[in-house]
Amino acid sequence: MEKKTLSFVLAAMLCACASPTRVEAAPVAGAGDPRAAAPSSAARADAKMRVHFINVGQGAATLFEFPNGAVLVDTGGESNGMFDSNAELEAYLSTFFARRQDLGNRLTSLVLTHPHLDHTRDVPNVLAHYRPRNVVTDGLTTGSGGAQQVLAQNYAADHETGPDAVGFVAVHEEQIPQSGLTNAVIDPVGGSPVDPKLTVLWGSVATDPGWGNDHGKPRFQNQNNHSVVLRVDFGQASVLVTGDLEEKAIADLLTKYSSTQLLDVDVWEVGHHGSINGTTPELVTALSPDYAVIEMGSPDREVAWTAWDYGHPREEAIQLLQAGVAKTRPQIDVSVGLGKKDFEHATITKAIYATGWDGTVVLEAGADGVFKVASPGGGGAALLDLNAATVAELEALPRIGPTKAQAIVDYRTAHKTFATIDDLDKVLGIGSATVEAIRVLVTIGSH
Repeated sequence: MEKKTLSFVLAAMLCACASPTRVEAAPVAGAGDPRAAAPSSAARADAKMRVHFINVGQGAATLFEFPNGAVLVDTGGESNGMFDSNAELEAYLSTFFARRQDLGNRLTSLVLTHPHLDHTRDVPNVLAHYRPRNVVTDGLTTGSGGAQQVLAQNYAADHETGPDAVGFVAVHEEQIPQSGLTNAVIDPVGGSPVDPKLTVLWGSVATDPGWGNDHGKPRFQNQNNHSVVLRVDFGQASVLVTGDLEEKAIADLLTKYSSTQLLDVDVWEVGHHGSINGTTPELVTALSPDYAVIEMGSPDREVAWTAWDYGHPREEAIQLLQAGVAKTRPQIDVSVGLGKKDFEHATITKAIYATGWDGTVVLEAGADGVFKVASPGGGGAALLDLNAATVAELEALPRIGPTKAQAIVDYRTAHKTFATIDDLDKVLGIGSATVEAIRVLVTIGSH
């Protein structure tokens, strides 16, 4: 047995025995200690959580930003001649850590929901450049993204001791109580004035519960059904990530937590990229979300392993979300899948956002539980001046992101100003479809 494999097994054994009792990040202050003073109401009101649903094309990468840390769930994404999810994620994280220099260019935690490549592709870069202090997976090692998940697990095993030790948990469903599983590795953020709470609700399943077959293949052998399900609470604000969990596992998840409120959340990262098998009527009812965000690619890229190839998001899933999501958004006309490579137009009025329609989506909430859409813009927001906007402001536009935002600024620097909005078509990497997607959100201001 190789050294890395042995160290991973030992780490998994140790972490499997970890107590579900939550460990606080800081010691309790004694009487008379100034640390004992409760945070002011003003400080609590100012504290925010931002959830970045990063546009990695057909895949998933979600960054939870807290006042005292950052947790990345999955690492994308789509890779073809038209889109490089690694480059997009790397540019986004680089910009993020340049802004959050207090985090020392390190992730508090990396969570991988399951070992499929559209969720693990950029693991090597994330480990090399953002050195997570904790790693959480479902413990599986096979699948299209198995090599990348093993790399993350071995990273934790190779750094399991010493002053800068990396925590690791392989989540197994049978070890999760009905109250959910949380400990110092699953929930490492801590802090004041608001202490986030991270709780795992699902993981790899040891024995087949009787899920049967799907198109002749055992559902139990599908890594999607072993996805880590993560609930994140920030005061009264709540978000649920269900990975690529499919119908049979979803039904068991609903049964397990039927007598609790753990599935009732404000925001849902829609399962399996808006696939027909990742959204069920019973799940939407249990979640009763105010907002739903789908992480999927643009159907404009008509090649293999894309949203177009899979027909994501499916019309049936969108209809369920239109009926079940509570809040609304500025109306948007989009393409939804009738099947693989088959789409039709739909009008979205509920608060359903998607990286394939909107680019990177950022939701922000305070401890009071009130979310707002920080990106994309619209809905009466002031038009963005192409001749004055910063890279950060530009990357929030639909279908732009950090790489194209920097290209816009570079073009503006070289040519002094934009004379018309159509001049965007001259920017490297931007075509007419992107220009039309953002036309109503921008202006050229003075020039």
